[in-house]
Amino acid sequence: MASSGWYRDPSGYAEGRFWDGERWTDQVITASGVTSVFPITSGVETPPAPASEYQPAASAPSQPVAPAPKASPVGAILGGVAVIVAVIALVIALTSDNGDDDDGEEESPPTTEAPTEPDGE
Repeated sequence: MASSGWYRDPSGYAEGRFWDGERWTDQVITASGVTSVFPITSGVETPPAPASEYQPAASAPSQPVAPAPKASPVGAILGGVAVIVAVIALVIALTSDNGDDDDGEEESPPTTEAPTEPDGE
């Protein structure tokens, strides 16, 4: 089996891909020596070992670049919670009656006339 190192990318995406001694990694390198992460797609069969060693440019690292940290789901969760809270607040604001006891019946306006006394008394 081939030793670990940069070899021609079997997927064809980049100039080279890092072989860790057992399998292809997500680390790829361009002809100009720029490294990035690009997984081998499920449609590309991983060969058992690299066919020919790739000689990267002088500026390219001899070891794979550490993969970028995976995004934490915390931000997405907090964003989702914020949206839910905003929707609940909007529903409450639109459905609240602001203390009015309006049951749909109109109240008669207050009268300003003095009550009259019945005749005969």
